[in-house]
Amino acid sequence: MSLYRPNLTVSIMAFLGFLLMLTWLLFSLLAFKTAANDLYSQKGEHARTLLAAFVSQLPDTIPTYPEGIIPSDSSASTYVQKLSGDAAFSRLTLLDANGKPVYSAGREGNDVYLPFSGQAATADGSFITPDGSGIAHVITVVRNGVSVGRAGLVMSLASEKARLGRSRQILIAYFVLDFILLLALGSFILARIVVNPINRLLAATEKITDGHYGQRLRISGSAELARLADAFNEMSVTLQNKDHQVSEHLAALEQANCDLQQAREEAIRTEKMASIGLLAAGMAHEIGTPLASIMGYADLVATEQPDSPAMQDYALRISRDCARIDRIVRGLLDYSRPRGSSDGTTDIRQVVTASLDLLAQQGAFKRVKITMAVDKGCPEVMADPHQLQQVLVNLLLNSRDALADDGALKIGSRLQDGQLCIDIFDNGSGIAEEHLRHVFDPFFTTKQPGKGTGLGLAISARIIEGFGGRITVRSKPGLGSCFSVWLPLAQRKSG
Repeated sequence: MSLYRPNLTVSIMAFLGFLLMLTWLLFSLLAFKTAANDLYSQKGEHARTLLAAFVSQLPDTIPTYPEGIIPSDSSASTYVQKLSGDAAFSRLTLLDANGKPVYSAGREGNDVYLPFSGQAATADGSFITPDGSGIAHVITVVRNGVSVGRAGLVMSLASEKARLGRSRQILIAYFVLDFILLLALGSFILARIVVNPINRLLAATEKITDGHYGQRLRISGSAELARLADAFNEMSVTLQNKDHQVSEHLAALEQANCDLQQAREEAIRTEKMASIGLLAAGMAHEIGTPLASIMGYADLVATEQPDSPAMQDYALRISRDCARIDRIVRGLLDYSRPRGSSDGTTDIRQVVTASLDLLAQQGAFKRVKITMAVDKGCPEVMADPHQLQQVLVNLLLNSRDALADDGALKIGSRLQDGQLCIDIFDNGSGIAEEHLRHVFDPFFTTKQPGKGTGLGLAISARIIEGFGGRITVRSKPGLGSCFSVWLPLAQRKSG
């Protein structure tokens, strides 16, 4: 199971969102703390001013509890009554020197000692109440340098808290809007300057992985991405050059292997030719003389007993088999004899026409349909016409032997790869695939014993190779065969 990995845009935007949220949290804590301190400080200063005004209106002698209290018709009481109309006013209390309340006014439910709760007995200044709902300011009342009491005022912080809450909501709304804008604009910019160039680099890398070298990229953006694109282009050019070098080396190795194979085959052929030449020379020397004697005695028997059909038949058989032996020996001599290149030129159409006429006169194609498709304008080739005719006659007779009574044979010509090719088609029985590679080997034949020596194609191949050409064959059993003779074109004389 593959591990899930988010894409680059999601990863970067998630990281930026986390940083933005963390920054907002720190900023909001600092901003709200500062704003609250400022508001509470202003509220405390306001409470101090109001409390100082109350103390200034107290009588010079502060009564003590329970002997006396601040009367309700005093200026201080009147001032507090007016002050109670303020929505933020919570509680104002005056304590005597013994800490007993001698005057208190405020909202119902508030403790009389609320301005002094949670504070030291002698502490003056502004303080947040224990429940956090208000701010208290305490002043020590002094007469003639002597502390005669303490006054405390509590003002509600409800309006300030509501103001801070509204500010918090507005700040959150701005944060959400900024966050959305950051994600949208940041994703667009990030995709344009980072993600899209990286995706193009990735696509080009995948093409190189598939073997399509020579990829080029032009990327706009940061200097790092531009340097990465330049490095990629240099790598692509290097890979392309290396690929060309490898292809050239492979081609050179294949050519060397082919040359070695041809050299090996030529060495084997040369050795075979030498062996056959020695064999043929020995056979010609050792067999020729007794063979001539046998043929002479056979002719003598046939001449001396002309009235004996049996002796005539025996003599004919002896002469025919002796002639076959003579042809085999001469074929071996022809096959093993070195072939030199021909300096003469030959008109292919004339040679093909002469070969067909020769075989037609001998009745070789009585029941065969022959088609010749050799153009009159065929260029001349480098070949000896008599030896080339020998090759064509041999190929035509082989094709004739593979045909049925209603068979067809076609001779055509074509130019290809700077050579002239003569194709001899037949619709005969064809050649089995396992025999195709041996058809030009000496003594290889698929004919019945006594019907062929297996030297005709071997000798023909040797003759064509002497001209600088070659013979190839294509065949399918039951569909026919095609022997192709490739010959080099004659060089035109510049005049």
